[in-house]
Amino acid sequence: MSAHVVYAVPNVGIKPLRAIRKVKRVLQNCGCPISAIGRRDAVDTKLWPRRSPYENTRHIYDAFAEIVPTSLYDLNERVTIKFNHNDIFLGHPTFPYSPGVSGVTELSIKANPRPKFLGLITPLHCNLDVVTGHINRPFLDSVDRLVDHVDVIFGIMGEFWWDQWDKSPYLRWKEKMIRLDMGIDLAYFPRVKTQFNPPGKRGYLYIGRNDPMKGIDYLCELLKQVGDYPSAWIGSGPDIPGIKRYSANTFLSPEFMRKVALEYDFFITTGVADPNPTTILEAMAWGFPVICTEQSGYYQTDCITNVFLNDMEKSVGVLKRLQYADSEELLRMSKLGVDTVKSKYGWERFTDTILSSIPK
Repeated sequence: MSAHVVYAVPNVGIKPLRAIRKVKRVLQNCGCPISAIGRRDAVDTKLWPRRSPYENTRHIYDAFAEIVPTSLYDLNERVTIKFNHNDIFLGHPTFPYSPGVSGVTELSIKANPRPKFLGLITPLHCNLDVVTGHINRPFLDSVDRLVDHVDVIFGIMGEFWWDQWDKSPYLRWKEKMIRLDMGIDLAYFPRVKTQFNPPGKRGYLYIGRNDPMKGIDYLCELLKQVGDYPSAWIGSGPDIPGIKRYSANTFLSPEFMRKVALEYDFFITTGVADPNPTTILEAMAWGFPVICTEQSGYYQTDCITNVFLNDMEKSVGVLKRLQYADSEELLRMSKLGVDTVKSKYGWERFTDTILSSIPK
């Protein structure tokens, strides 16, 4: 028995090695069955960036490798896996979706012989109105074409999108779906927020890219209507009107975030189609009270405060209430967030959910 894991693998190392990897991909496209990532077993992940999606890959691969010989593939490689009948396969679809392009998951999923277990794993939401290069209708339709051939779909998605799935065109997936929550390693995200600025001087912080799925237009309007309070963002993309760019793609070290935490008090994100953003968990671990839309995946929870895309007035009221809340209440929210990440969003829980779903 062996396992085969397909997920995102980073281009780590010096530039000549990256160039070699590109050449290997070209050869794959010509039908050569070679590895574009080098050795597939005993993969050394020490130099990998500690951020999603590479942290997902690292922990999934390591969990499988501890119990069975495991081979790793990048999700955009164009090779076909030759299975034995008792093998295990867990694959992320090719991403981003491009019409007519098949990666290792699509090429292998109908292989003969079929492995003992075929699983898909992917972030999911079901907002089909969003035009974005991330999770969109063409991508979901491409996954739909794979569903009949697999045993399980591990959906990385918050409670909100799980509950919305019954209203989606992909309802038939539900009987095969298992919801996964993202994980983080608290050793890399220690609590840095232990005090709050005075009422009326508290700042709002957004971390992420400037992208339609992140609801940036709504975020701008919400902060504008709340009033003249400090606001900033860390991330990539064009400038966000009215919000100070604190930094671009800076490494968010504990030292860096301690400085940020002195100026800003709340983490805010207003996604309209965000499956399960890791930044929310990171912010909770740092100790920031989190404000987010339900469409960011999380809702009906004591450790997160929701704002609402369809009710600006109510959302403004939420932010103003927190702006003038007692510091003791904010410290309680901060501690609850840290404790929740510690108890519910570790990588062991993430990988145990996957492994426990695979037949022995």
